[in-house]
Amino acid sequence: MARTAFACSLILLLALQASATADGPGTYYVSAPKTNEHLGPSAATIVTNTIYRQQRVDVFEVRDGWARVSKYYDGEVEDVTGQVARWVLADHLDRKQPADLPQPKLAEDPRIQGIPKVGENGLTEQDVRILYRGAQHFLKTRRCSRVEFGDKSLSRKDTYYVYCGGPGNIFFTPAELPRG
Repeated sequence: MARTAFACSLILLLALQASATADGPGTYYVSAPKTNEHLGPSAATIVTNTIYRQQRVDVFEVRDGWARVSKYYDGEVEDVTGQVARWVLADHLDRKQPADLPQPKLAEDPRIQGIPKVGENGLTEQDVRILYRGAQHFLKTRRCSRVEFGDKSLSRKDTYYVYCGGPGNIFFTPAELPRG
């Protein structure tokens, strides 16, 4: 009986240590795939931004399961009255930077640079594969001689872009790319 109680206590202690959460001021990293920044320590407050896995944040205080990740500022910037600050769920943060997620094996091409990894900016493996397909397509069709960077568009649904050093980004959807 004593051994069982000890084993249960040990398992509980290890589980508590393994769970990531901000417990006070300091430097932390986002451990969840993404987390929303709210204008107060509540899910009912306005979401003003999204931050992603591995992003570094400074925590100023922790209150009721929420971590404040900005100084207080004039809410007029956010179209609200009074002082506001950005808050995230404390259990979405960890003191240790999470390891990189597994990356897809892609054909290396020195002309393709700056494509984010899986997990960066909330990108999935499928997103990274689509970006590489797009980059390869624009290189093959000579719209680009090199791809400096690319990402998923935040303003256009199901749309990606690459930048080739020209006058602007080349936007595309997966349906516009040849199969291959």
